Amino acid sequence: MNKNLNTLIIDLEKIFTERLISVILYGSAAFGEFHDRISDINLLVILSEFNAVDLKNAYPAIKKWKKTGNPLPIFMNKHELFDSCDIYPLEYADIRERHKILYGENFLDKISLDKDDLRLQCERELRNLILKLRQNYLANSNDKKATERMLKKSLSSIIAIFRGILRIQGEEVPCEYREIIELMSLKVSIDKDLYLELLTLRERKSIFSHSKSPETLQKLINSLYTIIEYIDKLNY
Repeated sequence: MNKNLNTLIIDLEKIFTERLISVILYGSAAFGEFHDRISDINLLVILSEFNAVDLKNAYPAIKKWKKTGNPLPIFMNKHELFDSCDIYPLEYADIRERHKILYGENFLDKISLDKDDLRLQCERELRNLILKLRQNYLANSNDKKATERMLKKSLSSIIAIFRGILRIQGEEVPCEYREIIELMSLKVSIDKDLYLELLTLRERKSIFSHSKSPETLQKLINSLYTIIEYIDKLNY
């Protein structure tokens, strides 16, 4: 286990003792497309109960974790997680299928997800992503690094949505980003080369062309609208 992860879990055990149910690693660090200095280490901390005082007491441990450059762990109680399956089906479907239990109980196979909830969130996330892409580019179109960072980050969000769409259709979701893009391109008329280009950029195997960023962004937005139309017509 990563040294920083191990330290964090030891600290959480000391703070929450028997109330600490599980520490779950999810996302690319748990399975598949992890890239050092690009991918985040995402953690879900499940507790039987906790309050604001507990969060304050956890501050020293979290302060150490923040220095690793990774996102803050998500703290939830077990009841809260099961009650929010209809709100976050896309995230929970990913966590259920792509996780490692670093500490404690594994109960994720008991999570039940509805395809209607999953379809709705996929469309909502796509529409939100289009708005975010436009707003980000409006504010940073002259900033090469910010534009490149935006496009790289958008691919991770899109792949998560692709996984959701494939699950709605009962498909076995591949682990690798490239395989997911290939499978989606067989189902909906997307610009496969565009997504593969973004993938090579994310993997630092290509150089970002800032002069082509308006064209790349518009292609991406057009493709996202095509996917929305496809989702609207899904039968399952």
